[in-house]
Amino acid sequence: MGIEHFIAYYFAPALAGIKPANIAAYNKLKNPYILPEIEELNNVLNKKDIYIDTLCECRERILIMLYRRKSLCEYLNVPQIKKLLNEYGYPQQFFLDEYLEFLKKRIVLGHDRTENFPHEIGAFLGYPIHDIYGFINHRDVKCLFTGEWKVYADLENAKKMFCRYASCREAAVKRLNEGKTLEELFCTA
Repeated sequence: MGIEHFIAYYFAPALAGIKPANIAAYNKLKNPYILPEIEELNNVLNKKDIYIDTLCECRERILIMLYRRKSLCEYLNVPQIKKLLNEYGYPQQFFLDEYLEFLKKRIVLGHDRTENFPHEIGAFLGYPIHDIYGFINHRDVKCLFTGEWKVYADLENAKKMFCRYASCREAAVKRLNEGKTLEELFCTA
């Protein structure tokens, strides 16, 4: 799978503006040129407020986050979300770059230790606050459904969003297969 197809599939909801961000792990062994390719894509996508960032990497994999900067800033500034992040040590005053750096440090510290992984990452991905707290406090115990995330409340709305994300992915991949580029798909207007 080429980088554009990988990005279209795993990041389509964020690219389309349905959610503020998506993350996915990419196998660096399949493509040793991933970092320069990300840099090239950023040169094009940043002009439309779309950013691709590396959250962490090891010899074999890279954890990539794609986000719409304005949308992510708005979501992380929702009072309940900001309160949650402050509980985990994120700075009181919001600056996206500082929050992303803090998240990266928490990921590295929690690497391979499930109990220390920064589960507040759901806030960066636009998950509903009740589901973020549900996962942090209950894991599987009170989970109603597992889809894009674990759902603890408002199951019907979550299922609608999961369907919307799937349709978005399908449409993006279909258009790439028809010869469109990411720029043509998500950077018009």
